[in-house]
Amino acid sequence: MEKKIINALKDFGLTDYEARVYYSVCISETASATELSKLSKVPRARIYDVLSTLARKGWINILEGTPTRYQPANFNAIKKKLEEKENKLKKSKTIVLEEIEAYSKSDEEVISEAAQELILGKEKVINLAKKYISKAKSKITLNYLSTSLLENLIPDLEYAKRKKVNIRIILSSKQKVPILRSMKKLGEIRRGSEEKPKHGGLLVDRKYYMNIFENGDEINAVVLYYKKCIFCLSAWLNRVWEESRKI
Repeated sequence: MEKKIINALKDFGLTDYEARVYYSVCISETASATELSKLSKVPRARIYDVLSTLARKGWINILEGTPTRYQPANFNAIKKKLEEKENKLKKSKTIVLEEIEAYSKSDEEVISEAAQELILGKEKVINLAKKYISKAKSKITLNYLSTSLLENLIPDLEYAKRKKVNIRIILSSKQKVPILRSMKKLGEIRRGSEEKPKHGGLLVDRKYYMNIFENGDEINAVVLYYKKCIFCLSAWLNRVWEESRKI
């Protein structure tokens, strides 16, 4: 039953940690962060972030005291939230299906097109990244790129910001960014769970995606052209974003 409920909560947009902690709050009625960490098996290092997010989203209430305790939000409020989410998902389903249908191709078309392209050299990779950023209309996601590469792209990201493009940046777990204050003006920045990611990426409007490989001053990339693959990567990046820690 516990697994069934947690999976159902995840269907409504909660991450695995959030679903486990929320379920633990419900069965405890009131509990401290330490108690919820043990009950939900969410690491102590993450429990406060998860509780803060659940409170911000309206799933739980924070009770003042020492220690701070947590309780589930009003049942009717949660019921309303789930109903609103369900209606939103139905609308999103229609939009997504229409979008995918527009990009769908026959097997012959898929086989005939180049699915990916290798870009060699720092200058070529940066120039292509700048080109894709300039084409952005709604959203840019940059994940696990080095600080030096991000600095190279800042003027282009600033231009995209002026066009009202939503910019999301995911840093590695211990990445140092001297220009963090300036970057925060571009959009929202979070820290992912990986300390030493094998590669980074750039996603623009679910149309352009680059896997970027950095080794010191050497930068190469693989550009993906297969639309269905890009849609899958977009969904994966959304999950990484939701599970990342706000800065």
